Parts: sequence; C-alpha cells; structure tokens
Amino acid sequence: MLSNDEIRIFELYPSGSPDYEALSYVWGYSSDSTSIIVGEQKVDISRNLDVFLRKLRHSSQTRHLWADQICINQNDSTEKTAQISESISLSAAKDVLHFLEFLNDIDNIPEPSFLLSSDKFKELLKALLLIHPNGNAWWQRIWTVQEVILPQNRTLFWGPLVLPWELLRMAIRHYISTHNHPHFYHDDRRLMNNLCANVVWISHGRNFDLPAITATKWRYRGASNPLDKVFGLLGLVPEGVDMAFTNRCGYDSTEAAVFASFTLDSIVASDGLQPLHFNPRLEDDIATEDVPRWALDLKGSSRHEADPFYRNWAFDHSRACGGRALDVSHLRGTVEANGGSTHALGVSGLRFGTVAEVSRERCDAGYNDVTFADAGPLLSYKLRAWHALAAGHSSKRHTDLGELRERFCRLVAVDLLERSEDDERPSLIPDDRDIDNIWRFVTGELNAREIWVDETHIASQLCNQVFFLTESGAMGMGPWDTRVGDEVWVLDGGNYPFALRPCGQENDCEDFNFLACYYVDGIMYGEIFQTTGEADVRKIRLH
Repeated sequence: MLSNDEIRIFELYPSGSPDYEALSYVWGYSSDSTSIIVGEQKVDISRNLDVFLRKLRHSSQTRHLWADQICINQNDSTEKTAQISESISLSAAKDVLHFLEFLNDIDNIPEPSFLLSSDKFKELLKALLLIHPNGNAWWQRIWTVQEVILPQNRTLFWGPLVLPWELLRMAIRHYISTHNHPHFYHDDRRLMNNLCANVVWISHGRNFDLPAITATKWRYRGASNPLDKVFGLLGLVPEGVDMAFTNRCGYDSTEAAVFASFTLDSIVASDGLQPLHFNPRLEDDIATEDVPRWALDLKGSSRHEADPFYRNWAFDHSRACGGRALDVSHLRGTVEANGGSTHALGVSGLRFGTVAEVSRERCDAGYNDVTFADAGPLLSYKLRAWHALAAGHSSKRHTDLGELRERFCRLVAVDLLERSEDDERPSLIPDDRDIDNIWRFVTGELNAREIWVDETHIASQLCNQVFFLTESGAMGMGPWDTRVGDEVWVLDGGNYPFALRPCGQENDCEDFNFLACYYVDGIMYGEIFQTTGEADVRKIRLH
C-alpha cells in the first residue's frame, strides 16, 4: 500500500517496430542491373534502385530502408506471396519515398506568368508531362499503386526535386475546381484529366473500393509478372472482405486460375454480378491462355472496349434482375463440383431471346476519342441506319412509329441522362423533351452538346457497341463481336442483361460462353420476372 506521499510510475519502452522508410520505384529492365553488398553477400539489383539508393544515401548517418528487391527473397514464391499479400512493409513505414526517375529538360519551366500566354502554358505542360502518367514509367506499373495509397506519408523524388504528395493533391484539387482553362486544347485536357484521375484515385484509395472496381481502375498498368495484377492490389482489399478463392493461389498458380479466383471473390464481395459489367473478356488472340471468358482478364484491355467507368456510374440505374439476389450457393457448389477448379461460374437466370439480326453500321472510335464536335458526323447516320433496321423488322414489334421512336431514343441514351447543375429535374430518366432532342440528334438537326452534359457519356453509351434485334424484334446494344444466334439472358444479381453463347446445340444446354452485358429495350427494370415464375429460372454454367 502506498503512503500519502508516494505514487506509482511505469516505464514505457520504445516501440518494437523499427523506424524505417519504404522505397517505391520502377524496377526497369532485368538486363540493366548492378550488384551491391548486403551483409556479406552480393545482391543483384536494378539500375533504378541503385540510382535511388545513391540519391538517398547520407554522408554521415545510417538510414533504415525497405526495398522489395533486397528485403524479399525473389527466388522464394512462398515468401513473395506472403509478404506481398500482407503489405505490412508499406503500412508500417514512417514514410514511403517514390522515385519518379530522372528529370531532364527543366530549364524552361516558366514562372506563374504562364497564365498570360498560350506559348508559356505549353512550356508548363511540357514540364508537367515529365511526371504525367503518359510520360513517366512510375505511373504505369501496378506495384506503385498500393505503394502510394497505403502509407500515411508519401514523398515524390523527381530528379533533383522533392515533391510532397499532399502538395500535388492540393494542386490537382485546385485545377479541378477551376473550370475555365482557356489555353487547353482537347488533347491537353485529356492529358490533364488522366493525371487528375490518377491523383484522385490514389488520394481516395484508402476508402478501399470493392476488389473489382480497384482492379478495373488499375488493370491498364503494367507488370513484369501478370500475377502481380492481382497480388499487387490485395493490400487495397477492404477489411472483412473474404478473398478465399484468391488466397488459395500463389506465384506457382497459373494466370487463368488467379484471375478467375479473384473474379469469384469480387462477385461474392459485391453481392452480385457487377464485376461482369467491367469488360472482363479480351479478344481470343490477346487473351490470357485458358482464362474463362467471364473472368476479369487483367492482362490488358479489349480493342473494342466499352467504357467501364461509365458502366460503374450507371450500374445502379438499371435493375434487369428485378432485385433478385445472386445464388452464391450455386457459385460455390460449381467450384466444389469441379474439384476446386474456378474455371466455371455457376449462375441462375432466365433466357429472354436470341439475336436474329445485327446491324453492319457501328462506331469503331474509342470512347476516349469522341468529342461533342465530331459526335454528330461519327454517330448520327449510324443511328439512323439502326432505326431503319428496327422499323423494317419482320416481327413488327412496334407498329406505332411514335412508340418505336421513343424506345429507340431511350436505347441511344441507355435511358439515362446526367443533368446539368442548373437543371432542376430530379430524375435521370429522359423525359419527353429529352426524347425529342435525342431524336433531333439522330436526324442530324441538333448538336450533341445540347443533350449530353458530358461529352464522354455519349461516347461511353454508343462507341464499340453493335445494334441488334432479337427474334421478337426487341432492340439491343451489345459487344462488338455479337452475332446471330447469341442469347440474351437476365441473371440473378445482374443489373444488365447478358450476352451468352451456347456451348452446345440442345435447347436445355447448361454451359455457355460469356460475352458481355447488353442494353435491351423492355427488360432493363425486371419486366421479364413479371411474366414468368420461379420454375422457369435455370441454373447454368459460364465459361
């Protein structure tokens, strides 16, 4: 017992966690390497890491650093899998230092007076391109994503300059809030939008999107090992999301198995088929070997890609499945029935119809390549050809030409129009005035700018899509390689209908090749389930 003039105190020992800085950099080419001595062993490292270490070296003080080439045994796939998936090295670091490589030609960076001159503004853009995603390899590699998102403190080393990440974030935020950029041409604006998107995504990366959205944002980045397109992002998976299928994989797994397992986990995490709306499939000649068509093939992107970010924005607007939940038990049961293989995806749903005609007219411009100025010349005459095909279809589904016109215009806008800030209409669904304006765009009487708030939306809705009719005359838009005989299905947990290609000739075929999601007139809001019963729902397998 203490006396009145006594107190107890305790000693708080120093943290057991070492105080260190982690390094983020692009490895570079394997042929461009050098050797250093670590302990008593010679270790080969990339030239970029060697340059970065020399830049960071103090003349008199020891510096505690973590670099993957030195601190992870690159010849031990088990250690690599464990270290990479945990991402402890990044989250525990005092700071993460990011090497943007070398900085050349910086003598002409102008003073703030650049705002007064287009020529000086171009000089600024020239300097800015040196750290732009299109001009600097650091932005183009998959590993640098979680290396810059996870740490609390981030510092960019840019040639002789040091740039705190927070300063770059604030500059981009100011640029976004300033709408008037008179010296920007279309290409300049696209470059800045790309930089802004990367900075914003990284700055908000700790909000932890669902896995499929994270993978879609960053799938365009490169990796020496394609498996890193998954393993290099696992540190960004939200806490509590079960990646059970992916966790069975390692660096000794095939790319097809890892991509399929990651997609299965993404589907379960999203409580639906949202990941299948993100253009998972690549053309056969560029696809990952043996990867199922429904899996997110993170090797790259399709030559005829529909805009995945627009799909994400519009995802909750439609409800083709009528709110019916994904059959997770069938998904898991399909894996178990195949001995643990994740090649087949078990789903349930209803078959709506079969593609009977496909228009030859299509817009082959990328969704990033269409502006308000060229939207009319690129698209209007194609849309008129689509409408003529629908009007002349033998089913005569729409005998009322006014009804056909309205439904066609809704298809053109996928029944969704973003409103301007001064537009007080609460609904994004096109009203009669919108329908009239869309038709006038189809006929060439109206400029796209007078209908769409964002020029990217019209391209996102129509580019790299084909127009088709089902045997009943229903109008639809779908993937570039849609062909007669493909089937339209509404699947439980899917907000859009899907294009499936039967693997066999029989009517009760249970195996289908996955194509993509569709927009189909008349079934986007659950209408198909209003005329059918539970007994009509079928369990099928996607490949």
